[in-house]
Amino acid sequence: MKKISSLTILLALCLGVATSATAQVRFGVKAGLNLANLTGDDLDGTKMLPTFMIGGQAEFGLSDALGLGVGLQLQGKGVKAEEEDASIAPMYLQVPVYLTYRNNGFFAGVGPYFGFGIAGKNKFDGESENISFGSSFDDDLSALDFGAGLELGYEFGNLRASASYNLGLANALPKDVADELDLSAKHAVIGLALAYLFGAGE
Repeated sequence: MKKISSLTILLALCLGVATSATAQVRFGVKAGLNLANLTGDDLDGTKMLPTFMIGGQAEFGLSDALGLGVGLQLQGKGVKAEEEDASIAPMYLQVPVYLTYRNNGFFAGVGPYFGFGIAGKNKFDGESENISFGSSFDDDLSALDFGAGLELGYEFGNLRASASYNLGLANALPKDVADELDLSAKHAVIGLALAYLFGAGE
């Protein structure tokens, strides 16, 4: 009951912030290039995998410079073999939550993200198969991903150009594999993106 009460209070506070900031809300669409990698055990001989991201976002003004940003994005992640024709390219539905700072065109955002694997392909020697998300030895990757992100950029009117880095904190390997073999692999993504924003502050 105590946990439920705490969650209710937290939701009420978030709704209160969003309501008070409604006059300063900005919406936007965002797309860009991802340079994805996996870091961890037994991952020598790999390199970044070029992929993409696309999604929408909303930013609630908390003051003249500070805000709270949330988004819903399709994020490409994965890794590529350095010398072989092989890659793993999962797609995650991701929700970032950023504390943002804007001043004289400069933009910065930092905060957590939460993602859920929905699709993707494993490729090897010219052949490909769908990625299986789950927790067993028969699966390729864990469905859940979460971590921390940092984004820096500059705004030109309604356009924002930015660079970001997302550091995964969750083990990307299925739980049974990670536990049995004592292995860990985590997503790491460098992003370059353009966003078009509209609403307050135009």
